Amino acid sequence: MPPRNAQFGSFDSPIGRFWLSGSDAGLLLITRAEAPDRLLAGLAARGFVAVPDGPLLAAAMGWMAAYFDGARPGNAPLLDLAAVPRFDAAVYAAAMAIAYGATASYGDVAAAAGSPRAARAAGGAMARCLFFPVVPCHRVIHADGSIGGWGPDLWVKRWLLEHERA
Repeated sequence: MPPRNAQFGSFDSPIGRFWLSGSDAGLLLITRAEAPDRLLAGLAARGFVAVPDGPLLAAAMGWMAAYFDGARPGNAPLLDLAAVPRFDAAVYAAAMAIAYGATASYGDVAAAAGSPRAARAAGGAMARCLFFPVVPCHRVIHADGSIGGWGPDLWVKRWLLEHERA
């Protein structure tokens, strides 16, 4: 199979630099956690050739600019979920249905994804999510109302929740 092009670029935000990549089918990833050469190697391993920018990335960066400017951005950019497990994709769709500025529990998200007893699995899907903040995993919290974990970047989750409530 010949390699496919993957648009690749960066976006600077108040919480750090994001790296974005997308195929013709939609965004492949948005992340703050990776170094660009590691991301490029990961894309190459999946059969992609990185090309600079493009219309998909321009639209995604416009969405992110609106979000970080405090606007409620319109429709989220398309996501290329071809390599995402079906359960994770259902969890991401459920998270994307959480209203701007609102929160839902991991159990609520699992139930909305069709697996009401899979709160921990929903948390695992959120931890693997490569589409933050388009998939608003920061809006998913513990059932007791605590914001829960977010790896080493708990301050980012707090910042985003405050940003959306402002």
